[in-house]
Amino acid sequence: METRSGSGITTSNTASKIGIFGGTFSPPHVGHLIVAQYALELLQLERLYIVPAYRPPHRSNEIAPFELRFEWCVRTFELKNVVVSDYERTRGDISYSLYTVHHFAEQHGCTPYFIVGEDALRYIETWHRYRELLNACHFVVYPRYCGKPYHNRAKEMLGELFDRILFLEAPLIEVSASEIRARIKQGKSVRGMVVSQIEESVVNYYGKV
Repeated sequence: METRSGSGITTSNTASKIGIFGGTFSPPHVGHLIVAQYALELLQLERLYIVPAYRPPHRSNEIAPFELRFEWCVRTFELKNVVVSDYERTRGDISYSLYTVHHFAEQHGCTPYFIVGEDALRYIETWHRYRELLNACHFVVYPRYCGKPYHNRAKEMLGELFDRILFLEAPLIEVSASEIRARIKQGKSVRGMVVSQIEESVVNYYGKV
């Protein structure tokens, strides 16, 4: 199933320039929303898929149930040409990015843009078949830190594959899901860190776990 989020989405698979923005989204926050907007504009995407992980490879007890995270994503990413997809739940098993990229590449007959945060460069070699992944997509990194602390490490680790990476010229995004969860547990406000449509649900969930 693919759920429409935003307007202007059709059920056909004619879009040939697509992006995939995956993650645990536990919870999705305004930083994710900003990245999605910049990706649509700067990469000139015809469609951007938001793909919540079903079973993240590095699972944490702080990850909310898939159904709740999926609902939060639908209510957060209300942008034109954005689709929130439950492909990784439909596929089942561990949510490896390579399989998600292959799925949407085959569905649209194109090479997708796969969007990740800059922190991915810190541990890219731990990703499932990471070299194959980098060759199967346009690997797009959005900035999260000043000074690009992981770039040299990634260059050494990836060699010539590093040159395939595209860096999104977007604002630094310093809001994090872990910070939001911590603030809720401390009884602090997260107003403005998540969209108002999900704030109450997010606070209620993380305030109890």
